[in-house]
Amino acid sequence: MTLTTSGATAVDSEELYAASRRVIALAVEDLWPERNAVMGPQSPSVTSYVCPVTVDGREMFAKYCWVGTSLVSILRGARGSMAEVMEAQGPYAMSRDLVTRREYQHLEALREIGRPRVADTAGFRAGVLFTHAVPGTTIAEEITARPWDTSALLDTVLVSLRDLHSEAGAGYLRGAWPIDERNVVDIFRRKFTGPARPGYVADLGRDSGFDEDERLVVVDLLGNAVRRLRQLALALPGRERTAVYGDLKPEHVFLGGHRLTFIDPALQWASGPQPDVAKLCGRALLLGLCHHELRAEQQITQGVMTSLNRYFAALPKAQRTDALRETMILWLMDTTNYLASCLSAPAGFPLSASQRTLLSQGRRVAQVVERASGLLIGSMTGPGLVDAIFSEVEHTVLDLR
Repeated sequence: MTLTTSGATAVDSEELYAASRRVIALAVEDLWPERNAVMGPQSPSVTSYVCPVTVDGREMFAKYCWVGTSLVSILRGARGSMAEVMEAQGPYAMSRDLVTRREYQHLEALREIGRPRVADTAGFRAGVLFTHAVPGTTIAEEITARPWDTSALLDTVLVSLRDLHSEAGAGYLRGAWPIDERNVVDIFRRKFTGPARPGYVADLGRDSGFDEDERLVVVDLLGNAVRRLRQLALALPGRERTAVYGDLKPEHVFLGGHRLTFIDPALQWASGPQPDVAKLCGRALLLGLCHHELRAEQQITQGVMTSLNRYFAALPKAQRTDALRETMILWLMDTTNYLASCLSAPAGFPLSASQRTLLSQGRRVAQVVERASGLLIGSMTGPGLVDAIFSEVEHTVLDLR
């Protein structure tokens, strides 16, 4: 596998996007013939091609995935030339292994279970998943607008997942096909192991508009963190007991009235709820690190820590220490994965506003990951470890303001 992270992309973005839109347009015509359908512009996503579609006034979103690989990686040549991608896509789009097919099945099953409440599917055709638009605001938007409520918002999300994290959720997943392509540890290993890893890390950020000296600092910090996290990953437990949502970001949960609605599931096996807790809280922490107001940043950071402490305090003491440590490792892995994906995006790639802000704060985020990974290598455990890590987060916030 060859992956370039600077210079010209291996696959032309406009060609890939145009091919995506042709497939979506044909699926729309097949599902809703002779209806008034309008396709909107591409929505920011580093993983799949996503765009809004309106059919007779009904708002929905279409999602199309290329050979189970992120858009950024496709453009950088992870699956070869455009001709090679198209050749591989034909059988992939028809297989039961297709990510969007499994996501469609997950949404249908979660709707039957009833909790968490998920977006309604509108159809599935030729590998394209259509879901109805969800009213309300995302938890990410809510946290940004009222950072003092961070802990309560995160608690509400985690409470909504209790049924999924229970035996009922495990019973469902035994009959389904997990989406391990979104597993934090698997993503980390794909990005940061193998002979191409040193070059991948060294070239991060070349198309991101960084000053070269600043870019080299970020690369050095991430390189240190990656080396530690690769070692820490060896001690992570297996994943055969608990069903987790898998892609639990604050942007994937909508608050409308007093109800939460979840989008973009990636159900998978885990040793416990830790992957969901890690991704939700870690991405919320990024909202704080990227906030323009220091007071709000501190409120979000404190809210995340309060939510984590409350969640793990409810666990039996014998489980608490290992669960806390696993959550911290997964949080740092996910943050490293996410920052690296944004840093490796080709010039002109449609990043979201929050992703562009993340890039502008890349040094701060990389320094948090580097410092926290250093603490995890040590002998500290339990709540004391969490306190020490969040103390480093707060010091980094003040040092680099």
